[in-house]
Amino acid sequence: MKILVADDDRDLVDLIRYALYRDGYTVTTAFDGDAALRVFRLERPDLVILDLIMPKHSGMDLLQEIRKETDVPILILSALRDEEHVVNALYKGADDYMTKPFGPRELTARTRALLRRTGQNNKKSDAFMEPLVLGQITLRPDTREVLVGEDKVRLSRTEFELLKYLMINHRMVVGFQDILSQVWGYDREQNMEVVKVTISRLRQKIETKAGVPRYIVSVPGVGYRFLLEDEDQ
Repeated sequence: MKILVADDDRDLVDLIRYALYRDGYTVTTAFDGDAALRVFRLERPDLVILDLIMPKHSGMDLLQEIRKETDVPILILSALRDEEHVVNALYKGADDYMTKPFGPRELTARTRALLRRTGQNNKKSDAFMEPLVLGQITLRPDTREVLVGEDKVRLSRTEFELLKYLMINHRMVVGFQDILSQVWGYDREQNMEVVKVTISRLRQKIETKAGVPRYIVSVPGVGYRFLLEDEDQ
């Protein structure tokens, strides 16, 4: 599989490229936003690792440009640690967020987890799944389509996998750790914000009133449940 690494720190890019190469990936690189967008459109990588602060074209702008074209998994790798930047990147469509400094092993583990959801085995299993229909929500694993009523809703890969997991476990309470493990492929507690932001983004797309959710219901301190409108919370 091919991965694009976009960061203006050339030494760091070399480190990432070596770590990913040892894990069996083909790596292409870019050192500014304009070059990253050109390489992305030319190479069509399977995953993008993206810094937020780059010359010529910011990582946040690049994230939005890529999201207009595709739902390729995007991992943000940034020195910006504050909650505002993390939440903003996730709302704009990032699938995961890592802060610098980082360990190469964790980076490759996150990379494998993101790519696992887009791999051939996952596609084959989805191809044999029947559509999930709960209330006004229809999820079709074979075509990766989601309908709310008759309206098609565009979801990122992570949003789609999260909704599928919640619908499969209809009425059951699923904990934060379970969601991280089943959807993201790891269970580090410091990444709870990733779950919360993705849930919020998903609610905005499928709920009539995102601020008063009816399908994806919070269970304080535990996790979430997917319920139908006539089911008690």
